[in-house]
Amino acid sequence: MLAARFHALRDRTLAQVDRVFAEPVRFSPMAAGKAAPERSKIVIEAVLRVYRGGAASVSGGRDRAWLSEINGQKAELHVDRARYPGLVSRPGDKIRALSRPGEPLFSVIAVDDRGASRLVLVLGES
Repeated sequence: MLAARFHALRDRTLAQVDRVFAEPVRFSPMAAGKAAPERSKIVIEAVLRVYRGGAASVSGGRDRAWLSEINGQKAELHVDRARYPGLVSRPGDKIRALSRPGEPLFSVIAVDDRGASRLVLVLGES
């Protein structure tokens, strides 16, 4: 694979962003709801973003009759691919935020592995 001229600069920039914003998370590979024996647990440093949202209704308005009882905040884990080139994630894997109060646990809902610089895991509450 031939690297583009900007790849080295991109990798240095991502490393600096992670130096400030990354936090330790435990990555636990799962298969059919159990620990996946072919992939090991690992503690990595990555950028975890949990987005706050207000109460939302099915209709998109504030109609109290349609408010959901489910608390489903969007969360994403952005992993530096240059730092963790062998990391493979699949839906169902678990992510534990080790430096946050209560060490919240997330489930991987979807994986975006098409970006050259970041592996993005879309997370849901677990």
